[in-house]
Amino acid sequence: MLCPKCQSDNPDTRKFCRDCGSRLLLLCSECTAENLPGDKFCGECGQPLESPSAPAPKKLSLDDKISKIQRYLPQGLTEKILSQRDRIEGEKKQVTVLFCDLEGFTALSEKLGPEKMYGLMDQVYEILIHEVNDYEGTVNEMTGDGIMALFGAPIALEDAPQRAIRSALAIHREMTRVSEGLRLEKGIPPLKMRIGIHTGPVVVGTLGNDLRVEFKAVGDTVNLASRMEALAEPGATYVTEDTFKLTEGLFRFEGLGERVVKGKEKPIRIYRAIAPSNSRTRFDVSAERGLTPFVGREREREILLDAFERARQGRGQVVSIVSEAGMGKSRLLYEFRKAVLNEDITFLEGKCLSFSRGVAYQPISDILKSNFDIRDGDGDLAVRNKVREGLQAMDVKESPAMPFLLSLLSVQDSSVGKIAISPEGRKERTFEALKTIILKGAQIRPLVMAIEDLHRIDRTSEAVLKYLLESIAGSGILFILTYRPEFIPTWGARSYHNQLILNRLSNRESLFMAQRILDTKHLETALEEVILEKTEGIPFFVEEFIKSLKDLGFIERKDETYRISKELQTIRIPSTIQDIIMARVDALARRG
Repeated sequence: MLCPKCQSDNPDTRKFCRDCGSRLLLLCSECTAENLPGDKFCGECGQPLESPSAPAPKKLSLDDKISKIQRYLPQGLTEKILSQRDRIEGEKKQVTVLFCDLEGFTALSEKLGPEKMYGLMDQVYEILIHEVNDYEGTVNEMTGDGIMALFGAPIALEDAPQRAIRSALAIHREMTRVSEGLRLEKGIPPLKMRIGIHTGPVVVGTLGNDLRVEFKAVGDTVNLASRMEALAEPGATYVTEDTFKLTEGLFRFEGLGERVVKGKEKPIRIYRAIAPSNSRTRFDVSAERGLTPFVGREREREILLDAFERARQGRGQVVSIVSEAGMGKSRLLYEFRKAVLNEDITFLEGKCLSFSRGVAYQPISDILKSNFDIRDGDGDLAVRNKVREGLQAMDVKESPAMPFLLSLLSVQDSSVGKIAISPEGRKERTFEALKTIILKGAQIRPLVMAIEDLHRIDRTSEAVLKYLLESIAGSGILFILTYRPEFIPTWGARSYHNQLILNRLSNRESLFMAQRILDTKHLETALEEVILEKTEGIPFFVEEFIKSLKDLGFIERKDETYRISKELQTIRIPSTIQDIIMARVDALARRG
């Protein structure tokens, strides 16, 4: 194709001219969507396009670019947020702020010139926007050489700090990949981002139609995130101690000690985020460190054990554990697994994660990895060998199932692309391969399959699950599923499906749990009243609230009795509880 500016000939796959760096894609004058040269009508809005020989589009201002961001936002998010504008504005929120900028921007601009630098930054912005949106953050500001992004505002998120760090790590990975391509193609030096993250309170002020938020500062949450970015080394993500405490155990961190930060009287403790750990949920971290006593769910555990006995007798069962956040679904499943630990069974687990709900087959992939003992770091050859050995052990013919299973496990050369089959046919063959595996496995020994948090499940995995549940009635299989009330299962009417609804703890159970956490039988009456009022019978709240009281010195032990030692009006509700409450409120508002 010919460049509209210098008339140089370029391959059809290029987005920018090889000689002058001008953009080769056409921007629609109506919606600013990108279209390929030769397109006559816009692929987004259907408007007629300018001819390829038209002058190159003018550079977009930062405000124009902010508007352009809307095309990358998850579908419907803008409307949902703006419909709640009156309620959001003036609201105090716990927010994680991410600042990101390009290392050496000025020097690179001088080397490349304004035209080429503009094209390069357009690519960089697209990466940043996508990686932020993938974790349900929103880009609030574009700074000329980077962005400011928000996680937890305007819409609250339960795990905003974790999402922000995962987004940052994804940005670094993608920038490394793109940078290598640009180095080989254009000789551009390595592109690295500095990223800083901090979590703290803000009050949302004016919310614009482009979702930009003007903040009324509470403390210095936004400023401190910016300071972290300024301190960060190129290619690194620095987080404050506040963010570290909320994500400790979920990532590997390097402690960098205390640093003097402008505007702060005392030095700030800083950490560098290195990589995700093997623990993917807060409960995983708690289990590794030691759990609080199991209280108030003994009857529900017995129901699970009864269902297991029926499944072991060849009467397949499905048990759904349903409750709001923090009620103990994961803990109940954990206690059930402990109870059957020494049984001759196969126990497979999958998790539907909040930051991967758009990834097809995500919990099913977990199940497969568990079934074939595939570990993080296993290469394609190791995965292939483990699957082959597993299929042989189950007496499953390798050739029909192998390509589809390898494809689910992201093996590069799965050979599934070489099979002449329609997308629908591929889906059917994949489902059939999964069914064969679980039925054959259950013939060897009883099989328990647990999938957590179905309210986050992707549509394809939900379809797989429904398909599998139709086949287990006469098998030795127990499915245990956990989800929140907003998820409506399509298999609820089946005779072998039971639903366990976890209710809040009674006052007696809440206080008993508090006594066990504090290792005492005696609590001051005033302390008991505060615990019952603030935690409302939610086990996770009981645990987090008592830990905060103890860590912050609001309670003390005297003569075997715990009592209040400070004025409790000054205590802050733990961030972990705030996030759950605000996410629940925002979810109710969206459904309303």
